[in-house]
Amino acid sequence: MVENAVLSRARIGFLAKLKQKKFRQAEGLVVLEGMRLISQLAAYGILPLELYETRNTLPDLGDVLRYSVKRADLDRICDSEHPAAVAALYPIPRAGAIDNFRKAFYFQEISDPGNLGTIFRSAEAFGVDLILLSPNSCEVASPKVIRASLGACYRLPFAYLSIDKALDLGACNIALDMGGDISLKEFQLGTEPHIFYFGSEAHGLSPEIRGKIKNSISIPMQGEMESVNLAISASILAYQLS
Repeated sequence: MVENAVLSRARIGFLAKLKQKKFRQAEGLVVLEGMRLISQLAAYGILPLELYETRNTLPDLGDVLRYSVKRADLDRICDSEHPAAVAALYPIPRAGAIDNFRKAFYFQEISDPGNLGTIFRSAEAFGVDLILLSPNSCEVASPKVIRASLGACYRLPFAYLSIDKALDLGACNIALDMGGDISLKEFQLGTEPHIFYFGSEAHGLSPEIRGKIKNSISIPMQGEMESVNLAISASILAYQLS
C-alpha cells in the first residue's frame, strides 16, 4: 500500500471546484464520499484515482494514492453537509451506446438527484438494460445521484436523448400512466425491445409526448392515493418486469 501523502492547499481548492457541475464536466472528475460507496465501487472493479481520509479506515486498494486530510478539508471538497470520514476521486460516469437492449426506461425532465440515483439502483438490481434521459434532466455525474445509486450509474448504460430519437429506436414504446389502458398485473413482456416512458416528478408525461405513444400501462393501487413517487413507480415496474 502506498503511504499516505499530504494534500496541498492548491489541490484542495481544485477538488472543491468539482462540486460545481461545470467543473466536473470540464475535468471529467467527481469526488465521492463514504466507505460503503467506495467499497461497492471497488467490488465492481472501479478503483479511485485518489483517496482522502481523516484516518485509515479502508482496506488496501492497491496502488491508489492515499492522502491524510483534516475534517475541514473533507467539508470543503465534499458536497454533503456532514461528509463521511473518507472520500475519493473518480472519473465521472459516462453515457454509453444505445444498442442490444430489451428493457429500457425513458425519463422526461427528471430533476431530483435522489430519485434518479434510486432509479439506477433499482434498474441495476432488477435487470433493466438501459436508462434514457431527456436532455434537460439532471446530471448523472452529480455526487448525489451516484450516492443514491450506490454506484449503479457506473454499471448501467445511460444516454441523454430527445423524445423523437427515442421513439425512432424501433422499440415497442409504452407510457406509464395512472390511467393506462393495461394494468401492470396483466402486462406481458414480449421478446422485442421495449422502452417504458415516465414523466417528470411534478407533471408526469407531457401531453405532447403522451400523444405520440399508443400503448400505456398503469400500476394498480388501493385506496384514494392518486400516485406514487417516480422512483417507486420505476422500481415497481423494474421488479415486475424481472
